[in-house]
Amino acid sequence: MCDDRLCSHCQEYCEQCGERYCPYCCERHACANTQDPCYRDPYEGRPVREPFTFGLEIEVDGNHDTDMLRNHRLIAGWCPDGSLHHDGSLEYQSEPMTMSQLTEIRRLVERIATDTDNTLSGGHMHISRTGRQTPARWYWALEALDGTQCEALNMRHMTDTRWCELIHGDYCGKDTAINDTHRHTIEFRTFGPWHHDTAGRLDAAVHYMHAMWRFFQKFPVPKLKTRDIQAMSRVAATQAINDTNATTAGRRRI
Repeated sequence: MCDDRLCSHCQEYCEQCGERYCPYCCERHACANTQDPCYRDPYEGRPVREPFTFGLEIEVDGNHDTDMLRNHRLIAGWCPDGSLHHDGSLEYQSEPMTMSQLTEIRRLVERIATDTDNTLSGGHMHISRTGRQTPARWYWALEALDGTQCEALNMRHMTDTRWCELIHGDYCGKDTAINDTHRHTIEFRTFGPWHHDTAGRLDAAVHYMHAMWRFFQKFPVPKLKTRDIQAMSRVAATQAINDTNATTAGRRRI
């Protein structure tokens, strides 16, 4: 812990040990470091035809039903987050998930409600890494999307938020849309918070990421041209959004 003098409003509260820390120390002190998630292999016990997995970091800003999230089988761990400033805020890390678990995680997200507007939180998504899943390929995919598509996919790299800037060649750190610093996954920080108001966009977001992941897997590096990546990205986004809207409308009629 550093010796910075902070008022109570500037400090972060650790629910695990009850101590208060500065925003930088809160994620680094000993108690938080013991809360590393223990992830399960989603393919354990069944053949792997396609090693695509996705995981969510669900930041919840403010007081909320912590038991509902902590006790859910798809939540692997949780910890404080220095970017969240309301009492009761936590970040939850999901298990790696296959497409078969998308409905279950969406139903959980639909139940997340807080006493704040969640404007400072995010919903970062991790996808499984392979040699063909490069940050440069994904840069051109995200760069091709327009504002309407980004909103429908709960992406925010076209906004002025400082936490997910989309810059060609900048794929490292906590303020990039694409973070390439993890060993087994690529992290997409472009996604906004996941809660009851945004749950309807989760299916489209995951289906888009899955479609682009499969597209990239078909072509060795560097056998794809930028224009082809961008054309596929726009088609994949439109298809994912339209399919999700149709499915949602069907659920409402039932």
